[in-house]
Amino acid sequence: MLAGKIKSVNFDKKNTMRKLFLIVASVVVVIACKDKSDKQADNSESTVKNQSAYAYSDSFNVSVKAVMTAYFQLKDAFVASDTLSVNKAGTQLKLLLDSMNLSEVQKADSLGFESIAGRPGDAAAEIAGMLGENDIEKKRESFEMISNVFYDLVRVIKPAGQTIYYQFCPMAFNEKGAYWLSNTDSIRNPYFGSKMLTCGETKETFKN
Repeated sequence: MLAGKIKSVNFDKKNTMRKLFLIVASVVVVIACKDKSDKQADNSESTVKNQSAYAYSDSFNVSVKAVMTAYFQLKDAFVASDTLSVNKAGTQLKLLLDSMNLSEVQKADSLGFESIAGRPGDAAAEIAGMLGENDIEKKRESFEMISNVFYDLVRVIKPAGQTIYYQFCPMAFNEKGAYWLSNTDSIRNPYFGSKMLTCGETKETFKN
């Protein structure tokens, strides 16, 4: 009888231990699954944010491309040291900036929008001053300020389908240095033209 009771007790202990093990294992599995699910949800949300932040309409992307094209034409005119071409490209760029609508940026990236709100107007005003200058070196001073505005715009908007290079020449303006944007990675210096055509380097690349 005693032996039977001992066997029964041992059996009950084994059953109890087995049940406890199964319960603990189930809890671990549930926690692990929940953790994995949470991580997947976080990753999914991050992806959606990254996609939606720059999911601008076709019409907006077209307008941004037109603005960037006009800026690059202005840059090329300075590379060629061609005052007439500078004025022509500057006039076209000002018209495009005056009509630039950033409402889509405001909806998609409110924080980024705050950093560039009014910046197209700043560039347009600088172009107006540039057009009033006769000396191309004075015009180049305005181009530096215009380029600073465009850097801010590109950094936030990240124009679709474009690779844009942010370039720097340390010798510009009596070695103060100056930046510009380019649609090619080769250096064509707008601050010196043929005098120091390849002075500079690419500091940053934007691709979207």
